[in-house]
Amino acid sequence: MINPENQRRELWRQKFPTIIAVLLSIFQMLLTLGIVGCEVGISLVQFPRMDIFVGYWTFPNFMCAWISLAAAGCCCRIRCCGITALVFQILALPLAVCVIGFDAYFLNHPTYCFFSSDCNSWYSSSSSNYDPYGLSNNSTLYGIKVPIVQGQLAAGVLMLVACVIYIIVYAVTSYRVRKGIRAQNGSPVSVSRAPQTIPYATPYNNPTFERSFVENSAITSTVNPTVPKNQLICPNCRSRFKVTV
Repeated sequence: MINPENQRRELWRQKFPTIIAVLLSIFQMLLTLGIVGCEVGISLVQFPRMDIFVGYWTFPNFMCAWISLAAAGCCCRIRCCGITALVFQILALPLAVCVIGFDAYFLNHPTYCFFSSDCNSWYSSSSSNYDPYGLSNNSTLYGIKVPIVQGQLAAGVLMLVACVIYIIVYAVTSYRVRKGIRAQNGSPVSVSRAPQTIPYATPYNNPTFERSFVENSAITSTVNPTVPKNQLICPNCRSRFKVTV
């Protein structure tokens, strides 16, 4: 008998789209590096404005998401690894929404500071200090920082889409595995719907006893006239029976 766990594991390896998982993991790796890279640029240009360090505190989970997805599609092609990747993808969904939400808010309010006290103190000190690169000028805010935030926003949207794609892939694969198990095992027939058959015994005719008892007795008396009339001889075993009235 086939072990159900081994059967499920083999079907998972057959049904799970390895190429899609590997491509998604590479795509998420590039998006993760893009999000944290944009965060570095956001921190360097006009630091207090349009910055909540969202790229830094979402980076660990995004890293775990694409690494677990790469393992599920490459070196650990079993259902447990697929579930692990699914958990990290689900956790990455709200973080991607945070990246999208904060960046969209900052694009609508580019001069706002999330940390208002730090923003005021930073501008009061930077006005008296020399800035050789011009990173504290307002021109750099719209010329450099806004495009960087837009790039991070686009990366967050793509990360959200990639997570949703893997969740759909996992759901479809699980459905195909369950369907394959049912097809291999077969659905049992209900007892109430099973056809009821009544066995009948095949009639057997013995040619020896087809003739009537009277004929046998008459033949016996004719063949062996010495037998009294009140006695009968069985034609098979030649046993003699006495009849009394």
